Amino acid sequence: MTHYLLQFNYTSAAWAALTRQPTDRGAAIQALCEANGGRLVGAYYSFAEYDGVVLLEAPTHAAASTIAVTALAQGHIQRYTMAPLLTMPEALEVMRVAGQMSYSAPA
Repeated sequence: MTHYLLQFNYTSAAWAALTRQPTDRGAAIQALCEANGGRLVGAYYSFAEYDGVVLLEAPTHAAASTIAVTALAQGHIQRYTMAPLLTMPEALEVMRVAGQMSYSAPA
């Protein structure tokens, strides 16, 4: 399965709801991942450029996208990014292959 990095920012309404009633969102994220054949690897708040980070595994890009779109459709996330992640062996293979290829840059 492919690993994915999701970064998100909550809306101010979501933060207001969480401060009124603090809730561990990990269980909800885990259930959403499992419903799509995936697995939650970890969920973290960062209080930086993004409010939080989710690492998950999903069997396909479509499954990972379904997880993200389902969460986004609730309206409590105002910004997010999602990126598939390469394992170290996958990245090394990409580097090996790229090192054997040629490409002409635009003039």
